[in-house]
Amino acid sequence: MAIVSFLSAKGSPGATTAALLSAALWPREVLVLDADPAGGDVAARLPGADGGVLDAEQGLLGLLTSARRGLGAQQLLAGAQPAAGGTAVVCGLTRPEQAGAAAGSWPALTDAAAALGTAGTDVVVDAGRVTTEPVHLPLLRGSDVVVLVLRDDVASVLHARERLAALGTSLRRADGLLPRTGVLVVCDARRGDGDQAAGVLRGVGAWVEDFGRLPLDPAGARVFDGARTARPERTALVRAGRTVVAALVAAAGGGQRRAA
Repeated sequence: MAIVSFLSAKGSPGATTAALLSAALWPREVLVLDADPAGGDVAARLPGADGGVLDAEQGLLGLLTSARRGLGAQQLLAGAQPAAGGTAVVCGLTRPEQAGAAAGSWPALTDAAAALGTAGTDVVVDAGRVTTEPVHLPLLRGSDVVVLVLRDDVASVLHARERLAALGTSLRRADGLLPRTGVLVVCDARRGDGDQAAGVLRGVGAWVEDFGRLPLDPAGARVFDGARTARPERTALVRAGRTVVAALVAAAGGGQRRAA
């Protein structure tokens, strides 16, 4: 069982949508952890199971505070709320200052997520925009799979290449190995199929994998904002998402970290 983290290098390329989509299509029990240090937006986007709103005050901040005294898998589950579709969600921080104040608690949160995976529930992390030395680096380093989400335009590719190069150093453990790390390209059909962008980024190192493509599909993504969508399984986003999730499950199941 695994921790799969989605992140971005700059802007809003669709990392949150990719994380929520993957969780919705994940073939095993899964928990969504909104761990964006800048403040999460999953609670603002995803309705609760009863059609109401998720409680943004119940979630990651309380867990990070509790982690100073130790944190286990059951406490992590207890911090989750049921969202529409039945997915369990740990809501994120509401302000960036909260991430720094709880900086020493991220390793304990990582251990709890790993223990949850051992107990049979995978964890999908929305890690937000990642800087060179992010405060939640222990969570990224402890992930089994790290997915950098980007758009297929020149600026996004350049920023993603710089961030991948930095991650090749910062994600490395003491034994020199990295999580399975790769890219997921969100494609605008008017620009092409994303293959060129993925090729440029794989050139950063042999450890960079290509996890596939998602279409730029605002109508399909609105299902994660509570919008009613007729036959969401037929949207371009969900059809492509099935292929992406299959690749991520295979990477997570492989369990083999790679040398940078």
